[in-house]
Amino acid sequence: MVDVNRREFLRRSGMSAGGLAALGGVSALLAACGDDEEEGGSQGASGSGEAKIIKPKIGLSSTPQATYLPVIAGPIMAGTQFGLPAMTIDDFTIFDSSTTVSQSALSGQIQIVGQSTMAQLLLIDKGLPFKIFTPFSLSDDFVIAASKDVTSIAQLKDGKTVVGSDSPGGAGTTIFDAMLKANNAGFLVADIPKKVVIESSGERTSALGSGDVDATVIHIPQATQAGEQRDIHILARLYGEVPNFLKESYTARSDWLEENVETAAAVTASVIQSSRDLKASFEAFNGAVQELMEEPPSDEDLKTLYDIIQQNDIFPVDGNLEDERIQYMIDLGKEEGLLKTDLTPDKVVDRRPMERAMEMLNG
Repeated sequence: MVDVNRREFLRRSGMSAGGLAALGGVSALLAACGDDEEEGGSQGASGSGEAKIIKPKIGLSSTPQATYLPVIAGPIMAGTQFGLPAMTIDDFTIFDSSTTVSQSALSGQIQIVGQSTMAQLLLIDKGLPFKIFTPFSLSDDFVIAASKDVTSIAQLKDGKTVVGSDSPGGAGTTIFDAMLKANNAGFLVADIPKKVVIESSGERTSALGSGDVDATVIHIPQATQAGEQRDIHILARLYGEVPNFLKESYTARSDWLEENVETAAAVTASVIQSSRDLKASFEAFNGAVQELMEEPPSDEDLKTLYDIIQQNDIFPVDGNLEDERIQYMIDLGKEEGLLKTDLTPDKVVDRRPMERAMEMLNG
């Protein structure tokens, strides 16, 4: 995998900061939310002859974790089954933020973007030409973890409890809000009076363990880590408690999708197939983690994560691009004050790749 920060992105694309600002104001928008012809060309418009599957240029906004490994395991380990050229970890570019990965797609440096669904919706809400075409993560092992003195969700708003949260519009905040809604809290993160913005889940873990915050949103292994310093318990879980959540998805520019439905379909089918393969056995899951992740979780944490994946809707084994999931995320974004326009599932999703992927899977 190649890591690209904002400065490197500008150098690669030959763009100035002013040029980026001209792209529909995307820099300011995404700041609020939180890479030869065979490989990069188009395959020809649908109906203009036999469709060609190309090796897509894929950019991700964060380093893949075990709970959403199909984002890379799909194209790498299952892609050739559906006509994708052989891909490796080096065919994915990791950007340092949603801002840079989305700017890169707008400039044509990459063709497919993998990031949080809420970030994708924000782009579309602002009129930028993107469409979601497949999820790669439905849920995750995020929890609201708290010290022993915080025994209820209601205490998060009592003015005494210090809460660690992601920045407004960040993926962590959206996850936090979804758990609050599922537990009928009657308030969102924005309403919590005593909170500290800590954008990194690792830093939130440290803050919880040291006592700098009384509650926060982190991963299960991180809650265990914080529990080594003080008594920690779980107030709420994203997995199993928020059934229609759609955490992360692949999107692409509408014009690229129009020309490359077959490639998008092959990527989609590979994500679904790898989701099924990885969920089918711990040996397959562990093997993929060891092969594809630079820093795999410990054996104990990996088994915990696998149990969560086994028992909950984490991987999109059936495609899982239902209207209910899209509408849930739209409604949540509106309630958070992030989405302003009249979005509907039909306005944000291109279903042709999913429909074609199901044909490939059943063929």
